[in-house]
Amino acid sequence: MKRLCASSAWLLLFAVISAAQAVGAGVPKLDVEQSCREAQTFSGTDNKLAYKGCMQDENDALKQLQQNWSRFKPENRSTCLAQGLSPMPSYVEILTCIEMYDSAGMLNKGSAAGQMNEGVPPVTPAPGVPAASSPPTGGK
Repeated sequence: MKRLCASSAWLLLFAVISAAQAVGAGVPKLDVEQSCREAQTFSGTDNKLAYKGCMQDENDALKQLQQNWSRFKPENRSTCLAQGLSPMPSYVEILTCIEMYDSAGMLNKGSAAGQMNEGVPPVTPAPGVPAASSPPTGGK
């Protein structure tokens, strides 16, 4: 049992080191087919549809990662690769992680709210509804 745990630890360490090295080289190749096959057991009645949907999601996430990989911060890529490799490899997990880091970075900037709303017209309240910045009035 100890030998199995030690072997698993070394494999995980190797995967994380490999992922860190792959950060600069582009999106690493993951075995998402195995992850989707394992996910079928949780899908209910239509295993083939679940597998097909899982693979479609993974392929879509891979395409987005490939298109934007160089735009993502290296430290976010490295962190998210480590998270996306375990327990089951997933491009969806990596993409979601990176998107969360990107969103958090935008929110932490001083003028993030203004940048996020650029080009978006202001919301006009419906007649009789006070604007969000107006204090509510007492209804006595």
